[in-house]
Amino acid sequence: MGESWKMEGGGTLTLEEEGIRVRLWAVRPDDGRGLYKVWVRGRGGSLLLGTLIPERGRLALSRTLSRSTLEQAGCWPVTGGNSVLVFSFTDHTEKGEEWRPEPDPARLCRDPLLRTLLRGRTGFFSGEEGEEHLLAAPFSLQKEFPLPVLFCLAQVEERAGRRWLVWRFDRAGDPVIPAHSRGGAGHTRVVRPAQQPEGGEDHVHFDHKGAPGPV
Repeated sequence: MGESWKMEGGGTLTLEEEGIRVRLWAVRPDDGRGLYKVWVRGRGGSLLLGTLIPERGRLALSRTLSRSTLEQAGCWPVTGGNSVLVFSFTDHTEKGEEWRPEPDPARLCRDPLLRTLLRGRTGFFSGEEGEEHLLAAPFSLQKEFPLPVLFCLAQVEERAGRRWLVWRFDRAGDPVIPAHSRGGAGHTRVVRPAQQPEGGEDHVHFDHKGAPGPV
């Protein structure tokens, strides 16, 4: 007997076990916007299944994998899937970085409160830009803001024909303040976790309600 999930990003992912192998089908409406890729998701990771292709008026993908392959990727048992627009047919001037579903957004930051707030959350994506790690979530005025504690550090960016909320973290896991939040200074600043200020640098910590404040 098969199992089905509604994929984040649209469409349906269906699984059927065939002995030691697992067959996965992904389908979504063909909206003509561009190329979509599908990831299967588990409690410990995600695995790229491939690119959806036109089939009978919709977009579809079928893959058969061994259960051990899914286990090694942290995707067994399967908990869901993601479909992501990775190339837009209508806008070729936007940034071309490809988002990946992020099963563990807490790994990108080191502040204890932020890690607690992000642990176990779904619907986030990640990427890299230079020396920075990027955390993103689809932007919608009809949905609750996904991370209120970092509201002031979010940037709205359009990539692959879709608007995203994007947060940046440095390699140490500290949030990076967008340049526009500094009055147009032209560069970014890192928000350090709570510690004794040294050398005149700016530091913040987050209280029990998630509000940032000076140390």
